[in-house]
Amino acid sequence: MTARPEYEQRHRPSLQRNELQRNDLLAMQALAPLSLTYLPWSASAMRPSGVVAVLNEIMVNRRRCVVELGSGVSTFYIGRLLRQRGGHLWTVEHDGRWAELLGQELAREGLGDVVTVVHAPLTPVESRWPDEESTWYEQHRLAEMTAGRAVDLLVVDGPPAYQAANAHARHPAGPFFGARFAGDFAVVLDDIDREGEQDIMRCWEEELGVTFEHRPTNGRIGIGRPGPAFTV
Repeated sequence: MTARPEYEQRHRPSLQRNELQRNDLLAMQALAPLSLTYLPWSASAMRPSGVVAVLNEIMVNRRRCVVELGSGVSTFYIGRLLRQRGGHLWTVEHDGRWAELLGQELAREGLGDVVTVVHAPLTPVESRWPDEESTWYEQHRLAEMTAGRAVDLLVVDGPPAYQAANAHARHPAGPFFGARFAGDFAVVLDDIDREGEQDIMRCWEEELGVTFEHRPTNGRIGIGRPGPAFTV
């Protein structure tokens, strides 16, 4: 027996939540080989199924020069995989104390030569949305970080954008990294269940020439690429 269309429409939010939870449980099993120590998985962290999708992108499409905006649990998983597969992660964090703690824990795990923590405070930038006061990472820090490098994977999970006043705070990542991408690249945007991130995806499709694959029940992430790529 199959569910009736009117039932699915009425119960779609709860059905999506259930599917997302199932995907997260499966993702935790997939992450087990890289789960070397306990990590504090907070509500603001990328969901397990989103982390798995990022790791799949790294492995299947051989991403080796990775930049992450917003550091946390995902930083360790990405660093552990790159230690096995080759490559480097530059993770950008606006909070100085968190950046320092993260650097210490990465060094304790022996990931200091694979992951570089970049502390870049938030500074005012012009917003494409006139009713918002936008701040983004200090750009000269990021320019120094990317000098001479072609980024083939950008993971955008920061800065914080959960309030209406800064709903589009992550948009500047597109214009900034647009000229710094490799010929073959991918950009991952977290929290695409929010209207702000949905607006950003539409803007980046035009600005970066990418097409986003939406995964609302697989970690609530979107993955944008300029052309065909292997997907899992």
